[in-house]
Amino acid sequence: MRKFLVYVALLSVWAPAQATVFNTVDQSKSSVTFISHQMGVTVPGKFNHFTAQIYFDPHAPQTSSARVSVATTSVDAGSADANGTLQDKDWFDVRNWPQATFSTKALSAIGNGNYRANGVLSIKGKSHPVTVQFHATPILGGMVLEGDLPISRAAYGIGGGEWADPSVVGDEVSIHFRFILE
Repeated sequence: MRKFLVYVALLSVWAPAQATVFNTVDQSKSSVTFISHQMGVTVPGKFNHFTAQIYFDPHAPQTSSARVSVATTSVDAGSADANGTLQDKDWFDVRNWPQATFSTKALSAIGNGNYRANGVLSIKGKSHPVTVQFHATPILGGMVLEGDLPISRAAYGIGGGEWADPSVVGDEVSIHFRFILE
């Protein structure tokens, strides 16, 4: 019994020093959504198809990385008409640009389970540096990464033509992500 207690004591000292790395994304429980505003009305939406390759080490965030690809063809704003409009050339132009991507360049801890990822967001052939703040929450056997990224739709050429007027459709769009890692 004494050997067992010594083993448990040693394990409890040694285990926290070991990094727990999460690199498998549970696609069925993860999501990429957005909020926009049209004539003052909040319009929620989501992307039904995306892939995320995430390597996350909460103890050494500088070694972490992420690449997320969103199928713009899977945009869902709640109706077939809205979805069709969003796929048109003035919006996502899905024929020419079927994917939007985000890739990290650097990741750092900012305290209390919060992190900052500097990276590049590319939509419709336009790439801009962005900073994403997110929170990491441990769950049984995994980790939840959740955050928001506000973007200017005009900076990416989203919503041109008659839709370019920000009094019709607001320029700021908030992208929300929730990734369940194992």
